[in-house]
Amino acid sequence: MPNFAGTMTKEEQYREDLTRYLLEVCTGNGYLKGTLLETEDIDSAWLRYAPSYYGDAVREFNGYPEYSLGCAGYLGMAVAHLWDKDWQKYKDTPYSFFQGERKFDDMDDHITDTILKDHRHSVDAMQSTAASAYHFLMRRSVEPGTAEAYRLFLITVEVMYKIGASIELCRLGYKFERL
Repeated sequence: MPNFAGTMTKEEQYREDLTRYLLEVCTGNGYLKGTLLETEDIDSAWLRYAPSYYGDAVREFNGYPEYSLGCAGYLGMAVAHLWDKDWQKYKDTPYSFFQGERKFDDMDDHITDTILKDHRHSVDAMQSTAASAYHFLMRRSVEPGTAEAYRLFLITVEVMYKIGASIELCRLGYKFERL
């Protein structure tokens, strides 16, 4: 989104480039059909979950970077799944609902086993997408521990959430149609 001068900030350009790149990767792997599927409900849910998610993911990123990014995608998939199932029932679901017995440490398994009930599609999609997102982030050659590195990490996590939601919506049969 351009600013008043018509140019993008570095962070806005990074978000756009990463989203475009992951759309290409996911389309090439058959998880998406070239379009980011999204809804205001799912995006609003992210705003509620993001502060808690960021706290978990930041703590684990140095040791498990792809896992920290991938779980954001799993969370997006789970929210999209619940949105399709019965949003009125699930729209106020707390962040803890998506965590497993070991909290963030088994969030991926908890979501695939209890919410999605689909290991084959979700695990393949998130492993390849998280690896792609991590490599994209690392190619930016930003000094670790800096404010810029932190901002790019937060953007990457949010994009992963949106990509995960889009993958699940696509799996459920939703598609983008111009009105």
